[in-house]
Amino acid sequence: MGFCLFNNVAVTAALIAAQGERVMVLDWDAHHGNGTQELFYERSDVLYVSLHQFPFYPGTGSLSEIGTGPGKGATVNMPFPAETGGDAYRLAFDDVVAPLAEEFAPGWLLISAGFDAHRADPLTDLGLTAGDFADLTARAVRLVPRGRLVAFLEGGYDLTSLAASVGACVAALGGVDYRPEPASDGEITEHVREVITTAGRYHRAAFAR
Repeated sequence: MGFCLFNNVAVTAALIAAQGERVMVLDWDAHHGNGTQELFYERSDVLYVSLHQFPFYPGTGSLSEIGTGPGKGATVNMPFPAETGGDAYRLAFDDVVAPLAEEFAPGWLLISAGFDAHRADPLTDLGLTAGDFADLTARAVRLVPRGRLVAFLEGGYDLTSLAASVGACVAALGGVDYRPEPASDGEITEHVREVITTAGRYHRAAFAR
């Protein structure tokens, strides 16, 4: 339900999983990836993790959407309110994303790398900067062996911030710290902390079954 004709991330994840590999999909596009979620909602070999604005189009991606059947616990949603910034994303990564990746042990990481969470984006209301995307990418490369990460360009509708954010992301993929603007900081609200804590609690319980 986004602006895509084909879900390149899902096609790639399905192909890799068909070879017997475990795949983690990390989606930081501001819009929830409802198509990717639906395709793998009942599967245990693809871990789908989404950090997104909520409530927002397409309306999916609540905390309670965690997968079903064999896939219970392998869908992870962190629905953030408008104006959420980089500090919250870093906390979510350190407290939820990285521990789940360690537990799941993916052979591949695919990033739905949308940059419409940037504070200058005209279609969304989040508060990230290019420096935040540098931080998130630097953390992501540590989750899988070298050469096992693929980033797919998704949303981003302000060309200046898109160029800066993509540059920061690609540089971090190569181990270079390029920051055309600093990372954002600010207070993490109690609501955002509760989203992160609840997501971690849901999925630790699911993986422990």
